[in-house]
Amino acid sequence: MKKLILGSALMLALSVSFVSCKEATDKAKEATEAAENTANEAVDGAKEVVEETKEAVTEAVDGIPSFDDAAVAEYVKTYDEYVSEYKEAAESKDMTAFAALGTKGQELATKSQDVMKNLSADDAKKLTEYMTAKSKELQEYATKMTN
Repeated sequence: MKKLILGSALMLALSVSFVSCKEATDKAKEATEAAENTANEAVDGAKEVVEETKEAVTEAVDGIPSFDDAAVAEYVKTYDEYVSEYKEAAESKDMTAFAALGTKGQELATKSQDVMKNLSADDAKKLTEYMTAKSKELQEYATKMTN
């Protein structure tokens, strides 16, 4: 009887240890997978931060925000050149240059209607903020010219 009880106890102890090892292995795998997921999320987050920082630096350096749509980016670049030419004309009080800028301004207004058709919400917000700032600049240059 002692052998039977001892044998049963030994079998019970062995079966518990096998189950415990399997559970420990499963928990170790789960922890490894969780660590991998966390690392991947951290890498994705870091990439996003780098991209946002890159956009902010580009915008701070040249004053032109970045846009998802290439047509909008090209329009804004052209408009920025127009503002620069307007500034030069205002500072030199060159009325001939202003006449040429009037035509260019009308062309840009027409082009803006085409560009705004395909804007995303984010690009629309950026474009509105940019155009508001540039309009204020143009008003300042016009005021300087008349004074």
